[in-house]
Amino acid sequence: MEPPTEETKKTAANTVPKDNRAKIVEKHKHIPARGMISNLALGLTDGVVTNVAFLAGFAGAISSLEFIRIAGIASMLAGTVAMFFGGLNSARSEEDLFREDARREMSEIESEPEEEKQELKNFYLSKGLTTEESEIVIRRITKDKRKWLDDLLMHELHLHKEELENPLKVAGVIGVAFLIGALVPLCSYLFFAEKSPAIEFSVLSSLIFLFLLGGWKGRLSGRKFLRAGFEMFLFGAAASAILFLIGSLLVFA
Repeated sequence: MEPPTEETKKTAANTVPKDNRAKIVEKHKHIPARGMISNLALGLTDGVVTNVAFLAGFAGAISSLEFIRIAGIASMLAGTVAMFFGGLNSARSEEDLFREDARREMSEIESEPEEEKQELKNFYLSKGLTTEESEIVIRRITKDKRKWLDDLLMHELHLHKEELENPLKVAGVIGVAFLIGALVPLCSYLFFAEKSPAIEFSVLSSLIFLFLLGGWKGRLSGRKFLRAGFEMFLFGAAASAILFLIGSLLVFA
């Protein structure tokens, strides 16, 4: 009986049901929804820092608790709207820039195909492929202009369509996160009847929130929870102290 040839082995392997084949399981999971987490953290951080600093400065200059409450609510709503439209504009700009880059690269594929192939070849050569290996890869990729375009965008410009996020979703996450973050320092002024304890509790609760938020962000990026949290804590404390001092000085101006 003749030994099986390589072709026979490949044919036999392909007849094995897919469900019975070994499955590759990734041991180290990537961070899911990286972009949304970043937008969430941005909105929360800006909301807390903006309103705790604003309220601290306003409280240093104004004695009326009612005025401080109204100003805090106005600041929270104005910031939410601004962050929503800012996030929307930023995400839409990313889409517009991507489309323009894709249009330009496709135009170059049509008008200068050899130059574009050489750019890809240089990339694969720099990654360690031999000339023959890179030419094989390029021949296969350039058979499909869409795949060719995707490869150019990814390797030359470090862009990928899958990385683009829905503008409305981005804007919604940033806006709602800002609203929640801004509400943290404002709550004290809404519940306390006197200004002094309202200021103290507002700053304290905001700094604790910032510490936890900073620690959470730090853990996601592989940093130590306490170190990352303490950095965020100091950031909020410095902003509050500076604006409270400015507000206090305005009283005597």
